Amino acid sequence: MIRFGSMSIVLLCGAMRAAMLCFIPVNRAANRLLAALIGVLALYTAPYIIGYAGYYDAFPWLSFAPYNLSLAAGPLLYLYLRCLLAGGAQLPPRWMLHLAPAALQLLYYSAIFIQPLAFKNHWDAAVHVPWIDPPETLALLLSLAGYWLLAWRGARKAPQRRDWTRNLLVASGLTVLFWWTLAGAEWAFSGLTYFQRFPFYLWLALLVAYLGAEGYRQGLQPWSTPLIAPVPAPDPVPDPAPAPAVAPPDLAELGERWRATIVARQWWRDPELSLASLARRLGTNTSTLSRALNDGLGVNFNEAINRLRIDAVIAAMQGDADTPVLDLALAEGFNSKASFNRAFKTCTGQTPTEYRRRLAQAGSAA
Repeated sequence: MIRFGSMSIVLLCGAMRAAMLCFIPVNRAANRLLAALIGVLALYTAPYIIGYAGYYDAFPWLSFAPYNLSLAAGPLLYLYLRCLLAGGAQLPPRWMLHLAPAALQLLYYSAIFIQPLAFKNHWDAAVHVPWIDPPETLALLLSLAGYWLLAWRGARKAPQRRDWTRNLLVASGLTVLFWWTLAGAEWAFSGLTYFQRFPFYLWLALLVAYLGAEGYRQGLQPWSTPLIAPVPAPDPVPDPAPAPAVAPPDLAELGERWRATIVARQWWRDPELSLASLARRLGTNTSTLSRALNDGLGVNFNEAINRLRIDAVIAAMQGDADTPVLDLALAEGFNSKASFNRAFKTCTGQTPTEYRRRLAQAGSAA
């Protein structure tokens, strides 16, 4: 009897998210690498799922079906993070060489899969288990550990979206550790049963679901290097203690210094930024900050922050004609289309669509 359970549903949901990643218009190359990684993990888990569902009892010829492309897992993790942190749109050079071992895996399992069932049963007992499986497992463990270290070293040097990269490295690092532990248990106890392997495959199913859901959410956001070159950040200027003998601060200078700090640290990209939270970051109070902006720079808090966001969006539009303008706006701190359009029209006198059209016309004329 063929039957499916909750693990099958979890795996299916993750695989559906992986398919959706391929159609996101931003971060195309990175999203497809993540989709491939999810697919590899889902395929590796599939024999366990369908085994519990009774497929191998009903269709014994499924043995040696090319589900095991595990040698691609480590390279795909590394290539995904490297591509994502470089902007998400272009694959690294010679990336296919990293997947050569997985291609050999695919050829091997495909060649055995098409053989008669009697041949496959004999091959499994006489050749695969004693001679092929041990070096394949060792190569997998070394590949996972080596590529995870490469991914960790690359992500540690990059400032973009550190929460996602950190969480991905933690989840994948635990998976590598789990995989090594399972292999050690297999060696120590001369093999494990389906039920003894259950926690590992449950972990993989949950990992597939997590990568599908969170990877899809992250894939919608543009990843790029900072659009405004940072300048050295001055030390926060404390609020001068009120005293009759002390001259009032130069509000224009104070406003410029604080604006330079905001630019250098890219605080405008925080969609939750407020006058109070900015004052805390600058080591002052809301009253002094408001005076420095209003009296010193001639703008209020919202105008100052929106101007920085609009400048960043314009810089992105000049270098990227394909990414939707709304995606660029959300990446720079706007939290809605309405607020972005209103601020853009106020700052430039044009709508975002009109501005991008003018840029395109200027570029074609040049």
